[in-house]
Amino acid sequence: MIQQIVTNLKELRRPCAEVQDGEDISAIVEDLKDTLDTRKGYGLAANQIGINKKVAYYELTKNAVVLINPRIVEKSKKVSFREGCLSFPGLEIITDRYDEIVIENSARIAGEMKFGARRFSANGLEAIIIQHEIDHLNGITILNRKHKAR
Repeated sequence: MIQQIVTNLKELRRPCAEVQDGEDISAIVEDLKDTLDTRKGYGLAANQIGINKKVAYYELTKNAVVLINPRIVEKSKKVSFREGCLSFPGLEIITDRYDEIVIENSARIAGEMKFGARRFSANGLEAIIIQHEIDHLNGITILNRKHKAR
């Protein structure tokens, strides 16, 4: 079901609760997908639609990925990137991100949850999207990642 995008900074700054083993998140994933389908963006985190769970969804070149309790375990050099956010329409900020990352993510296989970390790597735009969504799940927004001139 299509949900409203949360724009309240106080709500967005609240870290999300982890998904527990056996917890059904299929409705959350469906709401994230349906809502993203109506917007011009690459991804959405559950707290952006008012759900306090560490679940995010992104699509890049028709490949959809669900992030469940994700965390970055390795990262490479920093890059600056002009970034927008569906929770802050019309706002673009130059952020500091990592060009390449390795993520541990609870895997989702054939519609069922499989807990236990699944590692994968991402670079370029995909790495930026993942970092953006993980930040949301941890109560961090692009306002916190604003590039600081050195």
